[in-house]
Amino acid sequence: MSRTELRLNKAFADVLATLLATAAVTACGGSTESTTTTTGGGGGGGGVQPTYATACAKTNRSFLQGLNVTPPIDGAVMRSEQAFPLSGSPEFSGGVVGGGEPEDGDAWQGSDGERVGALCSTATNAAACLSKVQGFRVLPPTREACKAQHPATSYANVDCSVNYILYTRGDEIGVARNVAEMKALAGTFDTLEEALWVTANKGLERSCGSTQIKDSQYRTTADGGWDFVLIDRQNCGPTTFEVTVHVDAAGNLTEVSRKDLKVPANCAVAGRRPEGLAAYEAATAGSDSVGVHFESMANLEAASVVAFRRLARQLAHHGAPRELLARVRKAIRDEIRHARTTRHLAKRHGVTPRPPEVAPMTTKLPSLFEIARDNAEEGCVRETYGALVAHLQASRAEDGEVRAAMSVIAEEETEHAALSWDLAAWLEAQLTDAERRALQAVREHAIVNLARDLSAPVEARLASAAGVPDSADALRLLRGIAPMMREAA
Repeated sequence: MSRTELRLNKAFADVLATLLATAAVTACGGSTESTTTTTGGGGGGGGVQPTYATACAKTNRSFLQGLNVTPPIDGAVMRSEQAFPLSGSPEFSGGVVGGGEPEDGDAWQGSDGERVGALCSTATNAAACLSKVQGFRVLPPTREACKAQHPATSYANVDCSVNYILYTRGDEIGVARNVAEMKALAGTFDTLEEALWVTANKGLERSCGSTQIKDSQYRTTADGGWDFVLIDRQNCGPTTFEVTVHVDAAGNLTEVSRKDLKVPANCAVAGRRPEGLAAYEAATAGSDSVGVHFESMANLEAASVVAFRRLARQLAHHGAPRELLARVRKAIRDEIRHARTTRHLAKRHGVTPRPPEVAPMTTKLPSLFEIARDNAEEGCVRETYGALVAHLQASRAEDGEVRAAMSVIAEEETEHAALSWDLAAWLEAQLTDAERRALQAVREHAIVNLARDLSAPVEARLASAAGVPDSADALRLLRGIAPMMREAA
């Protein structure tokens, strides 16, 4: 471990210890807020609720947990499948990750995510039913049909993949492979979780616990439907909207009103963003904010591969030391793995990320100062903060798979942050005093912008399941690490 990594790990440990101590003091002091736990979803069967109530204390359960099916099912599971791998590692061309040449063979894989109920519990032969469930396959057996019906994203390392709900009812094994089939499975949208799933499919989220945006609200209506006041972050765009919508009993959504709150969206901070990265327009969101978060993170991790490959060419042109170039090449390999890992986590929660779009670079290579300026913002500030958050997620996420994934990502992102600071030292040694002062201003400006981004609300389920800090904790983390960010390399 390099001296810079040791320094970063020490700083991270100090900041995290302070944050956890603050949380412990708050917990010991009690809370004035109350939480209501439900076991059956929202207002269905409870009559009309004419006044709005908070949508935050009511439930943090997922669509699958709130699914109310008639006739009842035994159990259900979120399942992912993939097949027909491509050879070699994915390559990035023009900012979009692509695959290699197809390999011979099927290499089908299926994995289970969230599960509710007891699959096959009312089957005539439960053991035989469970055996069928274990080997159940949706993807077609030929590459051509598989690609045509269930094409994978262009930066996956397989030709085809699918996410779906598998359920059992007696001897029946059924699946819901898309939004239409999931709506048909739900039937009447008579639980709060089912209705929130509809809003999430339109990219809408709850705001809970924000100091800038009031908590989201809901009410039931006379037609058996639901009214919601939610937020729209515009796919990590420049602002956040408050949106009022109606969801009818059939699961159809109508937007009633929209107001610009003039509050920046809170988006994932991961990896190094390349110049020319387009704003990410998320695919149809799933019911789970965890999936939406890892969708955004997968996009940024994939874009980081582009950024590091460009950086490798630029540094080689300027005669950077071999040791730095070797670390940049390792970072490329790391980011490819991170993109795959976060993509898997997004898919596990019902969201399939799409590849990033990055405009081509001009033929003119940047100067040493221009490289240093980009490194100051993307490396010394954003990557450093992202590594710190990854360590927090690795220790605080309630989802065990997220903890395991973030533990690996945290260590490697710390290496990338250390690379940024060592690169800054090499670059700044060759710059003028005026240029070094300019870089201090760049770092300060990046800290201010990051603080603005982190002030947006974080959905409660995302904070608990994935360990993502809410806005208050995120700003505490930034305040804790900012003095180091401001230091000269």
